[in-house]
Amino acid sequence: MGKMRVRFSMLVLLLGIVFLLAVSIGIAYGEKDLIKNDKRPMKREEELDRDPSRGRRKSEESQEEERERGRETHREREQEQQPQSRREEREEREQEQGYSRRQRNPYYFSSNRFQTRYRNRNGQIRVLERFDQRTNRLENLQNYRIVEFQSKPNTFILPTHSDADYILVVLNGRATITIVNSNKRQAYNLEYGDVLRLPAGTTSYILNPDDNQSLRVIKLAIPINNLGKFDNFYPSTTKDQQSYFSGFSRNTLEATFNTRYEEIQRILLGGEELQEDEKEKHGQEQSHQDEGVIVRVSKEQIQKLRKHAQSSSRKANPPGSDGPINLRNNEPIYSNKFGNFYEITPDRNPQFQDLNISLTFTEINEGALLLPHYNSKAIFVVVVNEGEGNYELVGIRDQQRQQNEKGEEEKVRSYNARLSEGDIFVIPAGYPLSINASSNLRLLGFGINADENKRNFLAGFEDNVIRKLDREVKELTFSGSVEEVERLIKNQQQSHFANAQPQQQQQKEKERRCGRRRGFISQF
Repeated sequence: MGKMRVRFSMLVLLLGIVFLLAVSIGIAYGEKDLIKNDKRPMKREEELDRDPSRGRRKSEESQEEERERGRETHREREQEQQPQSRREEREEREQEQGYSRRQRNPYYFSSNRFQTRYRNRNGQIRVLERFDQRTNRLENLQNYRIVEFQSKPNTFILPTHSDADYILVVLNGRATITIVNSNKRQAYNLEYGDVLRLPAGTTSYILNPDDNQSLRVIKLAIPINNLGKFDNFYPSTTKDQQSYFSGFSRNTLEATFNTRYEEIQRILLGGEELQEDEKEKHGQEQSHQDEGVIVRVSKEQIQKLRKHAQSSSRKANPPGSDGPINLRNNEPIYSNKFGNFYEITPDRNPQFQDLNISLTFTEINEGALLLPHYNSKAIFVVVVNEGEGNYELVGIRDQQRQQNEKGEEEKVRSYNARLSEGDIFVIPAGYPLSINASSNLRLLGFGINADENKRNFLAGFEDNVIRKLDREVKELTFSGSVEEVERLIKNQQQSHFANAQPQQQQQKEKERRCGRRRGFISQF
Protein backbone atom coordinates (compact mmCIF):
# COMPACT_ATOMS: atom_id res chain seq x y z
CA MET A 1 0.00 0.00 0.00
CA GLY A 2 2.84 2.31 0.83
CA LYS A 3 4.56 1.44 -2.43
CA MET A 4 1.46 2.43 -4.39
CA ARG A 5 1.34 5.80 -2.69
CA VAL A 6 4.96 6.45 -3.56
CA ARG A 7 4.36 5.51 -7.19
CA PHE A 8 1.29 7.75 -7.38
CA SER A 9 3.25 10.70 -5.99
CA MET A 10 6.05 10.11 -8.46
CA LEU A 11 3.50 10.03 -11.34
CA VAL A 12 1.94 13.32 -10.24
CA LEU A 13 5.35 14.89 -9.96
CA LEU A 14 6.30 13.66 -13.42
CA LEU A 15 3.12 15.03 -14.96
CA GLY A 16 3.74 18.39 -13.29
CA ILE A 17 7.24 18.51 -14.71
CA VAL A 18 5.92 17.71 -18.23
CA PHE A 19 3.29 20.43 -17.94
CA LEU A 20 5.85 23.02 -16.86
CA LEU A 21 8.12 22.06 -19.76
CA ALA A 22 5.26 22.45 -22.26
CA VAL A 23 4.36 25.88 -20.91
CA SER A 24 7.98 27.01 -21.04
CA ILE A 25 8.38 25.83 -24.62
CA GLY A 26 5.18 27.71 -25.68
CA ILE A 27 6.36 30.95 -24.09
CA ALA A 28 9.73 30.62 -25.77
CA TYR A 29 8.19 30.21 -29.26
CA GLY A 30 5.85 33.20 -28.72
CA GLU A 31 8.72 35.51 -27.84
CA LYS A 32 10.63 34.31 -30.91
CA ASP A 33 7.70 35.28 -33.19
CA LEU A 34 7.49 38.72 -31.59
CA ILE A 35 11.17 39.28 -32.16
CA LYS A 36 10.77 38.29 -35.84
CA ASN A 37 7.86 40.70 -36.30
CA ASP A 38 9.83 43.50 -34.71
CA LYS A 39 12.76 42.83 -36.99
CA ARG A 40 10.70 42.97 -40.24
CA PRO A 41 10.02 46.77 -40.16
CA MET A 42 13.60 47.31 -39.19
CA LYS A 43 14.64 45.20 -42.15
CA ARG A 44 12.45 47.32 -44.48
CA GLU A 45 13.95 50.48 -43.03
CA GLU A 46 17.43 49.08 -43.58
CA GLU A 47 16.52 48.28 -47.20
CA LEU A 48 15.22 51.83 -47.71
CA ASP A 49 18.43 53.18 -46.28
CA ARG A 50 20.42 51.04 -48.67
CA ASP A 51 18.18 52.02 -51.73
CA PRO A 52 16.60 55.55 -51.26
CA SER A 53 15.16 55.54 -54.82
CA ARG A 54 12.58 52.97 -53.75
CA GLY A 55 11.25 55.24 -51.07
CA ARG A 56 11.10 58.28 -53.32
CA ARG A 57 9.58 56.49 -56.30
CA LYS A 58 6.05 57.45 -55.40
CA SER A 59 6.87 61.07 -54.67
CA GLU A 60 8.93 61.33 -57.86
CA GLU A 61 6.01 59.98 -59.88
CA SER A 62 3.69 62.61 -58.44
CA GLN A 63 6.31 65.31 -59.09
CA GLU A 64 6.62 64.14 -62.69
CA GLU A 65 2.85 64.43 -63.08
CA GLU A 66 2.98 67.99 -61.74
CA ARG A 67 5.81 68.85 -64.14
CA GLU A 68 3.80 67.42 -67.05
CA ARG A 69 0.82 69.55 -66.07
CA GLY A 70 3.13 72.56 -65.93
CA ARG A 71 4.47 71.80 -69.41
CA GLU A 72 0.89 71.50 -70.72
CA THR A 73 0.00 74.87 -69.20
CA HIS A 74 3.13 76.38 -70.74
CA ARG A 75 2.17 75.00 -74.16
CA GLU A 76 -1.30 76.52 -73.80
CA ARG A 77 0.21 79.91 -72.92
CA GLU A 78 2.54 79.70 -75.91
CA GLN A 79 -0.45 78.99 -78.15
CA GLU A 80 -2.23 82.05 -76.75
CA GLN A 81 0.86 84.19 -77.42
CA GLN A 82 1.28 83.00 -81.01
CA PRO A 83 0.85 85.59 -83.78
CA GLN A 84 -2.68 86.13 -85.07
CA SER A 85 -1.93 84.51 -88.43
CA ARG A 86 -0.62 81.30 -86.80
CA ARG A 87 -3.66 81.09 -84.53
CA GLU A 88 -5.96 81.46 -87.53
CA GLU A 89 -4.09 78.75 -89.42
CA ARG A 90 -4.46 76.47 -86.41
CA GLU A 91 -8.17 77.26 -86.24
CA GLU A 92 -8.58 76.37 -89.89
CA ARG A 93 -6.79 73.04 -89.36
CA GLU A 94 -9.04 72.32 -86.40
CA GLN A 95 -12.08 73.08 -88.49
CA GLU A 96 -10.92 70.59 -91.12
CA GLN A 97 -10.56 68.01 -88.35
CA GLY A 98 -14.24 68.30 -87.48
CA TYR A 99 -14.64 71.35 -85.26
CA SER A 100 -17.93 73.21 -85.49
CA ARG A 101 -18.09 75.52 -88.49
CA ARG A 102 -20.66 77.60 -86.69
CA GLN A 103 -18.14 78.45 -83.98
CA ARG A 104 -15.12 78.82 -86.30
CA ASN A 105 -16.75 81.00 -88.97
CA PRO A 106 -15.16 84.46 -88.51
CA TYR A 107 -17.83 86.08 -90.72
CA TYR A 108 -20.80 84.91 -88.63
CA PHE A 109 -21.95 86.50 -85.35
CA SER A 110 -24.81 84.88 -83.46
CA SER A 111 -27.26 87.07 -81.56
CA ASN A 112 -25.55 86.27 -78.24
CA ARG A 113 -22.40 88.08 -79.40
CA PHE A 114 -24.03 91.39 -78.43
CA GLN A 115 -22.75 93.11 -75.29
CA THR A 116 -25.33 94.89 -73.13
CA ARG A 117 -24.43 98.53 -72.48
CA TYR A 118 -27.60 99.42 -70.64
CA ARG A 119 -30.73 97.58 -69.47
CA ASN A 120 -33.72 98.27 -67.25
CA ARG A 121 -37.32 97.10 -67.13
CA ASN A 122 -38.27 99.45 -69.98
CA GLY A 123 -35.69 98.35 -72.56
CA GLN A 124 -32.05 97.81 -73.38
CA ILE A 125 -29.14 99.02 -75.53
CA ARG A 126 -26.70 96.43 -76.91
CA VAL A 127 -23.54 96.66 -79.02
CA LEU A 128 -22.11 93.87 -81.18
CA GLU A 129 -18.52 92.90 -80.52
CA ARG A 130 -15.95 94.48 -82.83
CA PHE A 131 -15.70 92.80 -86.22
CA ASP A 132 -11.89 92.74 -86.11
CA GLN A 133 -11.82 91.30 -82.59
CA ARG A 134 -12.13 87.71 -83.81
CA THR A 135 -9.94 87.84 -86.93
CA ASN A 136 -7.74 90.35 -88.74
CA ARG A 137 -9.51 89.45 -91.99
CA LEU A 138 -12.13 92.04 -91.02
CA GLU A 139 -9.71 94.81 -90.06
CA ASN A 140 -11.31 97.14 -92.64
CA LEU A 141 -14.47 97.04 -90.49
CA GLN A 142 -12.74 98.04 -87.25
CA ASN A 143 -14.40 101.48 -87.28
CA TYR A 144 -17.94 100.17 -87.85
CA ARG A 145 -20.16 98.95 -85.00
CA ILE A 146 -23.69 97.56 -84.83
CA VAL A 147 -25.95 98.93 -82.06
CA GLU A 148 -29.38 97.56 -81.15
CA PHE A 149 -31.98 99.53 -79.19
CA GLN A 150 -35.17 97.91 -77.83
CA SER A 151 -37.91 99.52 -75.76
CA LYS A 152 -41.33 98.52 -74.49
CA PRO A 153 -44.59 100.32 -75.43
CA ASN A 154 -45.05 103.91 -74.18
CA THR A 155 -41.40 104.45 -73.30
CA PHE A 156 -38.87 107.16 -74.00
CA ILE A 157 -35.06 107.25 -74.21
CA LEU A 158 -33.61 110.40 -72.66
CA PRO A 159 -31.78 113.00 -74.80
CA THR A 160 -28.20 112.15 -75.71
CA HIS A 161 -25.50 112.87 -78.25
CA SER A 162 -22.61 110.70 -79.38
CA ASP A 163 -19.16 111.01 -80.94
CA ALA A 164 -20.24 108.75 -83.79
CA ASP A 165 -22.26 109.03 -86.99
CA TYR A 166 -25.33 106.79 -87.02
CA ILE A 167 -27.50 105.25 -89.71
CA LEU A 168 -30.70 104.25 -87.94
CA VAL A 169 -33.22 101.66 -89.23
CA VAL A 170 -36.56 100.71 -87.62
CA LEU A 171 -37.03 96.92 -87.75
CA ASN A 172 -40.04 96.55 -85.48
CA GLY A 173 -42.77 98.83 -84.14
CA ARG A 174 -43.09 102.61 -84.49
CA ALA A 175 -40.96 105.49 -83.24
CA THR A 176 -40.94 109.26 -82.99
CA ILE A 177 -37.43 110.63 -83.10
CA THR A 178 -36.55 114.26 -82.44
CA ILE A 179 -33.28 115.75 -83.68
CA VAL A 180 -32.03 118.96 -82.06
CA ASN A 181 -29.33 121.23 -83.46
CA SER A 182 -28.25 124.69 -82.39
CA ASN A 183 -30.57 126.32 -84.94
CA LYS A 184 -33.57 123.97 -85.22
CA ARG A 185 -35.54 121.05 -83.83
CA GLN A 186 -37.10 118.44 -86.14
CA ALA A 187 -39.32 115.46 -85.22
CA TYR A 188 -40.15 112.46 -87.45
CA ASN A 189 -42.62 109.62 -87.12
CA LEU A 190 -40.84 106.42 -88.17
CA GLU A 191 -42.27 103.06 -89.17
CA TYR A 192 -40.99 99.63 -90.16
CA GLY A 193 -38.25 99.95 -92.78
CA ASP A 194 -37.58 103.68 -92.27
CA VAL A 195 -33.96 104.85 -92.43
CA LEU A 196 -32.52 108.05 -90.94
CA ARG A 197 -29.03 109.42 -90.59
CA LEU A 198 -27.98 110.95 -87.26
CA PRO A 199 -24.81 113.04 -87.66
CA ALA A 200 -22.23 112.89 -84.89
CA GLY A 201 -22.87 115.41 -82.11
CA THR A 202 -26.60 115.65 -82.83
CA THR A 203 -28.78 115.60 -79.72
CA SER A 204 -31.69 113.21 -80.21
CA TYR A 205 -34.36 111.38 -78.25
CA ILE A 206 -36.62 108.48 -79.26
CA LEU A 207 -40.20 107.75 -78.25
CA ASN A 208 -42.10 104.46 -78.61
CA PRO A 209 -45.71 105.71 -78.88
CA ASP A 210 -47.29 102.31 -79.52
CA ASP A 211 -49.57 100.80 -76.88
CA ASN A 212 -48.78 97.18 -77.76
CA GLN A 213 -45.68 96.76 -79.92
CA SER A 214 -42.11 96.90 -78.71
CA LEU A 215 -39.69 99.05 -80.67
CA ARG A 216 -36.52 97.59 -82.21
CA VAL A 217 -33.96 99.84 -83.89
CA ILE A 218 -30.66 98.83 -85.48
CA LYS A 219 -27.94 101.46 -85.88
CA LEU A 220 -24.68 101.36 -87.80
CA ALA A 221 -22.24 103.45 -85.76
CA ILE A 222 -19.14 105.08 -87.29
CA PRO A 223 -16.99 106.50 -84.43
CA ILE A 224 -15.20 109.82 -84.88
CA ASN A 225 -12.60 110.11 -82.08
CA ASN A 226 -11.35 106.55 -81.65
CA LEU A 227 -11.37 103.58 -84.01
CA GLY A 228 -14.19 101.26 -83.03
CA LYS A 229 -15.06 103.13 -79.82
CA PHE A 230 -17.77 105.68 -79.12
CA ASP A 231 -19.45 107.30 -76.12
CA ASN A 232 -22.88 108.72 -75.32
CA PHE A 233 -23.22 112.01 -73.45
CA TYR A 234 -26.35 112.83 -71.41
CA PRO A 235 -27.41 116.27 -70.12
CA SER A 236 -29.39 114.64 -67.29
CA THR A 237 -28.33 112.68 -64.23
CA THR A 238 -29.99 109.36 -63.40
CA LYS A 239 -29.09 106.38 -61.27
CA ASP A 240 -27.21 104.92 -64.26
CA GLN A 241 -25.25 107.88 -65.64
CA GLN A 242 -24.04 111.34 -64.75
CA SER A 243 -24.83 114.57 -66.53
CA TYR A 244 -21.99 116.03 -68.55
CA PHE A 245 -22.66 119.24 -66.59
CA SER A 246 -21.34 117.48 -63.49
CA GLY A 247 -17.87 117.47 -65.04
CA PHE A 248 -17.59 121.26 -64.86
CA SER A 249 -16.34 123.12 -61.83
CA ARG A 250 -18.66 124.97 -59.44
CA ASN A 251 -17.41 128.40 -60.57
CA THR A 252 -17.87 127.53 -64.24
CA LEU A 253 -21.43 126.36 -63.67
CA GLU A 254 -22.38 129.44 -61.62
CA ALA A 255 -20.94 131.72 -64.31
CA THR A 256 -22.57 129.71 -67.11
CA PHE A 257 -26.10 129.80 -65.69
CA ASN A 258 -25.70 133.00 -63.63
CA THR A 259 -27.21 131.13 -60.68
CA ARG A 260 -26.08 129.82 -57.32
CA TYR A 261 -24.53 126.35 -57.45
CA GLU A 262 -27.07 124.86 -55.02
CA GLU A 263 -29.89 125.79 -57.38
CA ILE A 264 -28.03 124.35 -60.37
CA GLN A 265 -27.38 121.15 -58.48
CA ARG A 266 -31.02 120.79 -57.48
CA ILE A 267 -32.37 121.44 -60.98
CA LEU A 268 -29.78 119.87 -63.31
CA LEU A 269 -27.34 117.66 -61.46
CA GLY A 270 -29.64 115.91 -59.03
CA GLY A 271 -28.17 113.31 -56.68
CA GLU A 272 -29.59 110.65 -54.41
CA GLU A 273 -30.13 112.94 -51.41
CA LEU A 274 -31.72 115.66 -53.51
CA GLN A 275 -33.96 113.12 -55.25
CA GLU A 276 -35.16 111.79 -51.88
CA ASP A 277 -35.94 115.35 -50.76
CA GLU A 278 -37.87 116.03 -53.97
CA LYS A 279 -39.89 112.84 -53.51
CA GLU A 280 -40.90 113.88 -50.02
CA LYS A 281 -41.86 117.38 -51.19
CA HIS A 282 -43.88 116.31 -54.22
CA GLY A 283 -45.07 112.92 -53.00
CA GLN A 284 -43.75 111.10 -56.05
CA GLU A 285 -43.44 107.32 -55.86
CA GLN A 286 -40.70 107.18 -58.48
CA SER A 287 -38.99 109.93 -60.46
CA HIS A 288 -37.61 109.61 -63.97
CA GLN A 289 -34.11 109.77 -62.48
CA ASP A 290 -34.87 106.57 -60.57
CA GLU A 291 -35.93 104.75 -63.73
CA GLY A 292 -32.73 105.40 -65.65
CA VAL A 293 -32.04 106.14 -69.31
CA ILE A 294 -35.26 104.56 -70.68
CA VAL A 295 -38.41 105.81 -68.90
CA ARG A 296 -42.17 105.39 -69.17
CA VAL A 297 -44.28 108.29 -70.45
CA SER A 298 -47.95 109.23 -70.17
CA LYS A 299 -50.49 109.45 -73.00
CA GLU A 300 -50.53 113.22 -72.69
CA GLN A 301 -46.75 113.41 -73.03
CA ILE A 302 -46.85 111.13 -76.08
CA GLN A 303 -49.40 113.33 -77.82
CA LYS A 304 -47.33 116.46 -77.23
CA LEU A 305 -44.10 114.84 -78.46
CA ARG A 306 -45.80 113.63 -81.66
CA LYS A 307 -47.77 116.80 -82.34
CA HIS A 308 -45.40 118.36 -84.87
CA ALA A 309 -43.64 115.23 -86.11
CA GLN A 310 -43.41 114.65 -89.88
CA SER A 311 -44.27 111.44 -91.67
CA SER A 312 -41.66 109.35 -93.45
CA SER A 313 -43.80 108.90 -96.57
CA ARG A 314 -42.24 109.30 -100.01
CA LYS A 315 -44.06 112.58 -100.70
CA ALA A 316 -43.05 114.13 -97.39
CA ASN A 317 -39.37 113.25 -97.78
CA PRO A 318 -38.33 112.78 -101.41
CA PRO A 319 -34.94 111.24 -102.26
CA GLY A 320 -32.15 113.67 -101.57
CA SER A 321 -33.73 115.24 -98.47
CA ASP A 322 -32.28 115.07 -94.96
CA GLY A 323 -35.37 113.35 -93.60
CA PRO A 324 -36.05 109.63 -93.29
CA ILE A 325 -36.65 107.37 -96.27
CA ASN A 326 -38.21 103.92 -96.42
CA LEU A 327 -36.27 100.98 -97.77
CA ARG A 328 -39.34 99.50 -99.44
CA ASN A 329 -40.93 102.62 -100.92
CA ASN A 330 -39.11 102.28 -104.23
CA GLU A 331 -39.49 99.38 -106.63
CA PRO A 332 -37.23 96.40 -105.86
CA ILE A 333 -34.24 96.07 -108.18
CA TYR A 334 -34.73 92.26 -108.25
CA SER A 335 -38.12 90.65 -107.89
CA ASN A 336 -40.00 87.46 -108.72
CA LYS A 337 -42.30 85.04 -106.93
CA PHE A 338 -39.42 83.78 -104.79
CA GLY A 339 -38.26 87.09 -103.33
CA ASN A 340 -37.56 90.83 -103.52
CA PHE A 341 -34.36 92.85 -103.24
CA TYR A 342 -34.44 96.59 -102.37
CA GLU A 343 -31.42 98.88 -102.38
CA ILE A 344 -30.57 102.50 -101.53
CA THR A 345 -27.24 103.53 -103.05
CA PRO A 346 -25.12 106.55 -102.02
CA ASP A 347 -25.32 108.12 -105.49
CA ARG A 348 -29.12 108.41 -105.15
CA ASN A 349 -29.14 109.70 -101.56
CA PRO A 350 -26.81 112.59 -100.67
CA GLN A 351 -27.09 111.97 -96.91
CA PHE A 352 -25.17 108.69 -97.38
CA GLN A 353 -22.64 109.91 -99.96
CA ASP A 354 -19.93 111.14 -97.62
CA LEU A 355 -20.22 107.92 -95.60
CA ASN A 356 -20.01 105.83 -98.80
CA ILE A 357 -22.67 103.44 -97.50
CA SER A 358 -25.60 101.71 -99.18
CA LEU A 359 -28.55 99.91 -97.60
CA THR A 360 -30.34 96.79 -98.80
CA PHE A 361 -33.45 94.96 -97.70
CA THR A 362 -33.91 91.38 -98.90
CA GLU A 363 -37.08 89.29 -98.73
CA ILE A 364 -36.53 85.59 -99.46
CA ASN A 365 -39.68 83.50 -99.34
CA GLU A 366 -39.80 80.12 -97.62
CA GLY A 367 -38.16 77.42 -99.72
CA ALA A 368 -36.44 79.95 -102.02
CA LEU A 369 -32.79 80.57 -102.83
CA LEU A 370 -30.91 83.82 -103.41
CA LEU A 371 -28.72 82.67 -106.30
CA PRO A 372 -24.91 82.69 -105.93
CA HIS A 373 -23.38 86.12 -106.53
CA TYR A 374 -20.61 88.42 -105.32
CA ASN A 375 -20.08 92.16 -104.78
CA SER A 376 -17.29 93.88 -106.66
CA LYS A 377 -16.30 96.51 -104.04
CA ALA A 378 -18.71 96.65 -101.11
CA ILE A 379 -18.36 94.75 -97.83
CA PHE A 380 -21.86 93.99 -96.53
CA VAL A 381 -22.85 93.66 -92.88
CA VAL A 382 -26.19 91.81 -92.84
CA VAL A 383 -28.69 91.69 -89.94
CA VAL A 384 -31.24 88.85 -89.82
CA ASN A 385 -34.47 90.61 -88.90
CA GLU A 386 -36.93 87.75 -89.32
CA GLY A 387 -37.05 84.08 -90.27
CA GLU A 388 -34.54 81.27 -90.57
CA GLY A 389 -32.27 79.91 -93.26
CA ASN A 390 -28.75 78.91 -94.25
CA TYR A 391 -26.02 80.79 -96.01
CA GLU A 392 -22.91 79.62 -97.85
CA LEU A 393 -19.91 81.90 -98.32
CA VAL A 394 -16.88 80.96 -100.43
CA GLY A 395 -13.38 82.34 -99.81
CA ILE A 396 -9.71 81.38 -100.24
CA ARG A 397 -7.77 79.80 -97.39
CA ASP A 398 -5.25 82.18 -95.86
CA GLN A 399 -2.39 79.68 -95.65
CA GLN A 400 -2.68 79.12 -99.40
CA ARG A 401 -1.41 82.64 -100.12
CA GLN A 402 2.16 81.72 -99.22
CA GLN A 403 1.89 78.41 -101.06
CA ASN A 404 0.58 80.20 -104.13
CA GLU A 405 3.80 82.21 -104.29
CA LYS A 406 5.57 78.87 -104.76
CA GLY A 407 3.28 77.98 -107.63
CA GLU A 408 0.95 75.63 -105.73
CA GLU A 409 -2.78 75.41 -106.32
CA GLU A 410 -5.11 77.70 -104.37
CA LYS A 411 -7.97 76.02 -102.54
CA VAL A 412 -11.34 77.50 -101.70
CA ARG A 413 -12.94 77.34 -98.30
CA SER A 414 -16.65 77.26 -97.54
CA TYR A 415 -18.12 79.16 -94.57
CA ASN A 416 -21.61 77.97 -93.65
CA ALA A 417 -24.00 78.94 -90.88
CA ARG A 418 -27.58 78.46 -89.77
CA LEU A 419 -29.33 81.86 -89.65
CA SER A 420 -31.98 82.94 -87.16
CA GLU A 421 -33.44 86.23 -85.94
CA GLY A 422 -30.87 88.60 -84.47
CA ASP A 423 -27.86 86.97 -86.13
CA ILE A 424 -25.35 89.01 -88.14
CA PHE A 425 -22.98 87.95 -90.90
CA VAL A 426 -20.42 89.70 -93.10
CA ILE A 427 -20.00 89.34 -96.88
CA PRO A 428 -16.48 90.42 -97.94
CA ALA A 429 -16.07 91.94 -101.40
CA GLY A 430 -15.47 89.32 -104.07
CA TYR A 431 -16.66 86.39 -101.92
CA PRO A 432 -19.46 84.40 -103.67
CA LEU A 433 -22.55 83.89 -101.52
CA SER A 434 -25.93 82.14 -101.61
CA ILE A 435 -28.78 82.14 -99.06
CA ASN A 436 -31.44 79.45 -98.61
CA ALA A 437 -34.63 80.37 -96.70
CA SER A 438 -36.24 77.63 -94.60
CA SER A 439 -38.91 80.16 -93.56
CA ASN A 440 -39.73 83.67 -94.79
CA LEU A 441 -36.39 85.43 -94.37
CA ARG A 442 -35.95 89.22 -94.00
CA LEU A 443 -32.44 90.68 -94.13
CA LEU A 444 -31.12 94.22 -93.60
CA GLY A 445 -27.74 95.00 -95.17
CA PHE A 446 -25.25 97.85 -94.70
CA GLY A 447 -22.85 98.14 -97.64
CA ILE A 448 -19.43 99.57 -96.69
CA ASN A 449 -17.38 101.17 -99.51
CA ALA A 450 -20.50 101.00 -101.67
CA ASP A 451 -19.75 103.62 -104.32
CA GLU A 452 -19.78 102.04 -107.81
CA ASN A 453 -20.30 98.56 -106.38
CA LYS A 454 -21.56 95.95 -108.86
CA ARG A 455 -23.45 92.79 -107.94
CA ASN A 456 -22.42 89.92 -110.23
CA PHE A 457 -24.58 86.79 -110.33
CA LEU A 458 -23.05 83.41 -111.13
CA ALA A 459 -26.30 81.73 -112.19
CA GLY A 460 -29.74 82.64 -113.50
CA PHE A 461 -31.15 84.10 -116.69
CA GLU A 462 -30.25 87.78 -116.08
CA ASP A 463 -27.10 89.51 -114.77
CA ASN A 464 -25.19 86.21 -115.07
CA VAL A 465 -21.48 86.87 -115.71
CA ILE A 466 -20.82 83.22 -116.60
CA ARG A 467 -23.53 83.35 -119.24
CA LYS A 468 -21.86 86.39 -120.85
CA LEU A 469 -18.48 84.69 -121.38
CA ASP A 470 -17.39 84.14 -124.98
CA ARG A 471 -17.98 80.64 -126.36
CA GLU A 472 -14.24 80.18 -126.86
CA VAL A 473 -13.62 81.21 -123.25
CA LYS A 474 -16.21 78.72 -122.00
CA GLU A 475 -14.47 76.01 -123.98
CA LEU A 476 -11.07 76.91 -122.53
CA THR A 477 -12.35 77.41 -118.97
CA PHE A 478 -14.57 74.42 -118.19
CA SER A 479 -14.06 70.68 -118.55
CA GLY A 480 -17.29 70.15 -120.50
CA SER A 481 -17.93 71.13 -124.09
CA VAL A 482 -19.32 74.56 -125.01
CA GLU A 483 -22.71 73.01 -125.78
CA GLU A 484 -22.82 71.25 -122.41
CA VAL A 485 -21.81 74.41 -120.55
CA GLU A 486 -24.44 76.56 -122.27
CA ARG A 487 -27.12 73.93 -121.79
CA LEU A 488 -26.26 73.75 -118.09
CA ILE A 489 -26.41 77.54 -117.72
CA LYS A 490 -29.77 77.74 -119.51
CA ASN A 491 -31.36 75.15 -117.23
CA GLN A 492 -32.05 77.90 -114.67
CA GLN A 493 -34.75 80.12 -116.15
CA GLN A 494 -35.23 82.26 -113.03
CA SER A 495 -33.13 85.33 -112.21
CA HIS A 496 -31.71 86.40 -108.82
CA PHE A 497 -34.15 84.24 -106.81
CA ALA A 498 -35.12 80.62 -107.53
CA ASN A 499 -36.63 77.53 -105.96
CA ALA A 500 -34.17 76.10 -103.45
CA GLN A 501 -35.25 72.58 -104.39
CA PRO A 502 -33.63 71.23 -107.60
CA GLN A 503 -35.98 70.47 -110.48
CA GLN A 504 -35.22 66.76 -110.31
CA GLN A 505 -36.25 66.63 -106.66
CA GLN A 506 -39.37 68.63 -107.47
CA GLN A 507 -40.28 66.08 -110.17
CA LYS A 508 -39.66 63.15 -107.82
CA GLU A 509 -41.77 64.78 -105.11
CA LYS A 510 -44.54 65.40 -107.64
CA GLU A 511 -44.44 61.78 -108.81
CA ARG A 512 -44.48 60.58 -105.19
CA ARG A 513 -47.58 62.64 -104.44
CA CYS A 514 -49.28 61.39 -107.61
CA GLY A 515 -48.42 57.80 -106.68
CA ARG A 516 -49.96 58.18 -103.23
CA ARG A 517 -53.05 59.74 -104.78
CA ARG A 518 -53.45 56.87 -107.28
CA GLY A 519 -52.96 54.32 -104.49
CA PHE A 520 -55.67 55.95 -102.41
CA ILE A 521 -58.07 56.00 -105.38
CA SER A 522 -57.42 52.32 -106.17
CA GLN A 523 -58.04 51.35 -102.54
CA PHE A 524 -61.25 53.31 -102.53
